[in-house]
Amino acid sequence: MGRLTLRSPSRIWRGFLSVLFAALPAIAQVHSWHIEDFKDTIAVSADGSALVSEKITVVFKGEWHGIHRTIPVEYPGPNGSNYTLFVHVQSVTDENGNKLKYESSKSGANRDLKIYIPGAVDTTRAVNIDYSVRNGIRYFDGYDEFYWNVTGNDWPVPIDHASAFVTLPENASGVRAQAFTGAYGSKQSDADTQVNGADIGVETTHALSMRDGLTVDVYIPQGVVAAPGSLTKFFWFIGSNPIVFLPLLTLAVMSGLWYWVGRDPDPGVSVAPQYEPPKGLTPAEAGTLVGDCIHPRDITSTIVDLAVRGYIKIEEKVDTFLVFHHKDYVFHQLKAPGEWGPELAPHERVMLINIFQGGTETRLSSLKNRFYTAIPTIRGEIMTALKNKGIYALDPESANGYSIGAAVVIGILVVGVQVLGWLNLFYSVPLAVVSILISAVIWWLFAREMTAKTLAGTRTWIAVLGFQEFMNRVDKDHIERAPADTFEKYLPYAMALGVEHHWAQAFDGIVKDPPSWYVSPNGYTGFTPLYFSSSMHSMASDMHQVFVSSPRSSSMGSGFSGGGGFSGGGFSGGGFGGGGGGAF
Repeated sequence: MGRLTLRSPSRIWRGFLSVLFAALPAIAQVHSWHIEDFKDTIAVSADGSALVSEKITVVFKGEWHGIHRTIPVEYPGPNGSNYTLFVHVQSVTDENGNKLKYESSKSGANRDLKIYIPGAVDTTRAVNIDYSVRNGIRYFDGYDEFYWNVTGNDWPVPIDHASAFVTLPENASGVRAQAFTGAYGSKQSDADTQVNGADIGVETTHALSMRDGLTVDVYIPQGVVAAPGSLTKFFWFIGSNPIVFLPLLTLAVMSGLWYWVGRDPDPGVSVAPQYEPPKGLTPAEAGTLVGDCIHPRDITSTIVDLAVRGYIKIEEKVDTFLVFHHKDYVFHQLKAPGEWGPELAPHERVMLINIFQGGTETRLSSLKNRFYTAIPTIRGEIMTALKNKGIYALDPESANGYSIGAAVVIGILVVGVQVLGWLNLFYSVPLAVVSILISAVIWWLFAREMTAKTLAGTRTWIAVLGFQEFMNRVDKDHIERAPADTFEKYLPYAMALGVEHHWAQAFDGIVKDPPSWYVSPNGYTGFTPLYFSSSMHSMASDMHQVFVSSPRSSSMGSGFSGGGGFSGGGFSGGGFGGGGGGAF
């Protein structure tokens, strides 16, 4: 009795499972579907467009609501581009010509038609889909080709029978055709093919298993359909590759932004030689104004300017160890902070404070991995001074913000279009890369010109350019009449403007006394401005390397296709068209 009690549940479960497995085929049969007939009627026009009429007869078992019909519209194009098949759905009706509700959407590389079929319960219903194709002909040397996947190879159910009837323009002659059946890539041909002048008919001789399809390949002699012109091909190309509009979008956004906030007003004057820099403008400010950015030489030229003005003395040292020599510089503070006058600009005060840090003597090498923390403050003070002097309506730092904001807006537009499915911009990766690079160049060119000066700022800028022109082409007659300290007085400006070599060359043979604020380790024998300028350039390079050096642990910045089926053989699923679908 106990054994019977223990075994009874097991027997019950085995019996239940046996009944369930026996009923599965019946259950599946109650809710299933398949395609009884798939018929395409295709009319190819003389302009190369085609009108496709599909009649899909579906057998429903159980309750269904409709079918999906997916049609591929995106294909690999030449040279890594994308080729879009321009499909326009004209109507979706039932077997009686009544319109059926449908929803059209993009799904990856396919056009997805979700077609609602009322009363799709234990019945056979037909769905008629009419759509036009603008660019379904392929053009080759010597012939054209209509290579069309009739049914598609992505149906998850069998197709009992499939056929296609293709008509070409009436003047067609010498037409040839072939058909393929089976899974994608199959060269099998279980189909009858007939060609009668301009008419071609193909029909399967056996049922198609699920994922099998029917493809027709029609050879068309040249002259039957018109080849597209260059302009048409161009519009097809940009329609297939909308990513090529990205540079145009970038150009429109950046040019509009520049016109709105980044234009300099007309100064009303032209560049003419100026014999001195604009009053109240330091070398660093002059260099920044010319380039609309702070260059390392603007910082290093300030050290020389402070020396010229008597705030520091620079001593060049050569340290020797065995046979090795190391050059260094010693900065001597000549004026204590209490002696600093109002003529000292804020960025110059920051430099002096961070160089000496309460002492009166500092080696350049001791500033390594230390002075870099002052660079952002120095940059900020230079920009603040220029803004306070009314030079900028939109200073370089704010201009960078506008440019970055524009880049973000463009990026959001691109991502939004992609994510929302309005357009797929990345079918062609090579074109996407090229378009993004071109857009980046356009953005950069506008970003560097986004800074906007005031009217006073543009006139000051013109004056600085005039002074730079004078230093580049200074004549000896003017130099001989200039004060004796002219060379060293304006040397910091020449360094900031990048013309110190020309400035020194003009004074070569005229200035013979070395400056008192610079001490050479070997003294001066036969001083020449050209050699001294070269020494200043070398010192500036050393200073820049030290000023921007930072410990590795610091997270702070320094501040600064060939032929078609007839030439390649063809196969099931080749050409345009195809796809598949499902039921819901």
